[in-house]
Amino acid sequence: MSASRQTLPCVALLGRLGTPQLACLRSWRRHGVPCVFLHIGDWPLPRLVQALLGVPCVHLGPMRFDDVAWVARLSRALASAGAQAVTCVSEPISEQLWAARAALPAGLRIASVGPDAVRQLASKDRQHRLAQASGLQTLPSWCWSPGDPAELPDDAFPLAVRPDVARDAVPPFKVEVVADRPALQRLLDRQWPGTSAVIAQPLVRGPNLLVHGWREPSGRCVGTLGFAVDVKHRGLTVVMRPQPLADAVARGCERMAEALGLQGVFHFEFVVDAQGVPRFLDLNPRLGGTTGKALSAGYDEPLALVATLCPEALPRAAFVAPRMAASGGKHQALRALWGTLSGSSTEADYPHPQRRQAVAALLRYLLTGRDELLRAGAWRSLAAFVLYQAGRVRAGASRAR
Repeated sequence: MSASRQTLPCVALLGRLGTPQLACLRSWRRHGVPCVFLHIGDWPLPRLVQALLGVPCVHLGPMRFDDVAWVARLSRALASAGAQAVTCVSEPISEQLWAARAALPAGLRIASVGPDAVRQLASKDRQHRLAQASGLQTLPSWCWSPGDPAELPDDAFPLAVRPDVARDAVPPFKVEVVADRPALQRLLDRQWPGTSAVIAQPLVRGPNLLVHGWREPSGRCVGTLGFAVDVKHRGLTVVMRPQPLADAVARGCERMAEALGLQGVFHFEFVVDAQGVPRFLDLNPRLGGTTGKALSAGYDEPLALVATLCPEALPRAAFVAPRMAASGGKHQALRALWGTLSGSSTEADYPHPQRRQAVAALLRYLLTGRDELLRAGAWRSLAAFVLYQAGRVRAGASRAR
């Protein structure tokens, strides 16, 4: 379905060219949504990459919101493109866009999570209390400051341990599985005093459930879709498939999004326990790593974001396919297959330790599954992406020498 350019806003996308950004540009171009890619990075986008992407591109250099001249350059690029909205795939960039709002063109809409919601969601502990208040099921959790004594009964282990506020953790870590009290104590002792608290929850060896949602403040455009994660590797969703959502889960997600004042698109992550109950883990209030997978499955998240900006122009039928399908990332699947066969998968992977089940799921996906990156008929933007990533690798290697 193609939308009319007269009814849709021009959207600017700020960031580097990763798979979520590529999915956005492909979706908007395919549906006739006016858009511009505002590239941030050390080196300009090669002209061939720009031509292959097929959308206007502006190189802004390394991101410097603390530099008045850089912000002025961003503002001029937005005004020159006629952008009516700007979005990104990063909470830190979103925060800085909101902070610089007064210096950006008048009337520009920032189509990403607001600063109040970012502050609330920065803490895992606060997220879980919000989830409970919204009626979502959660896991038991314990919280310690760096260096605190790890006082837990032996039957509480193994645990999945995360920093409460990830950006405040020193040294940084994302998630670790600890088997016993001494391992937990070592983790607590290595965190620097005065840095992020540490949150621990029982390790659940079950599949993840992703709930993608969209919300326009007036309620004219709001909804959720569920995806079961069949394979997860190194913290990344590799293969996922559409799954009907229990009404209690859908309503709980919508209540939490409303309580936070979220608008635009977002996704929740749950883990399904042995009794089949989805337990809340995390809320990401933005486009993200599964945006391309969802697009390939039949949920056009980038177009849903535009729909929350102008609900009258894009009904749900425009961005949710009547028939959904399983999808994933084949380059990630190859890495996961190698990790499984070589024995380097971890407790945080799924399925684990069922090697045969994991290999079968990965082979089945590699042979028959969808991948947005390899979408038929999109070879030009795929070539642009490959050239861009190869250039980044070469630039990194040159700096390392």
